[in-house]
Amino acid sequence: MPKGLWRCDYTLIMHPERNKTIHHGDEEFPTMDFAKEYALQSARDAIERNSEGRPEREIVNPPREVCIKPYPE
Repeated sequence: MPKGLWRCDYTLIMHPERNKTIHHGDEEFPTMDFAKEYALQSARDAIERNSEGRPEREIVNPPREVCIKPYPE
């Protein structure tokens, strides 16, 4: 890409139908991190649009809270 700009493509796979939607990067960013963050937010927005009106799913294995303590001296 000219001038070292980044784009980020992503693929959404909707379950249980496993429909695949490929989204090509349409915005250019000066860093890869900005491009990834934009693509991630765009994917989240698409998921929210596609799941409107559907019942909220229960999380089967919710994340655990882990308390990391410093090593004893």
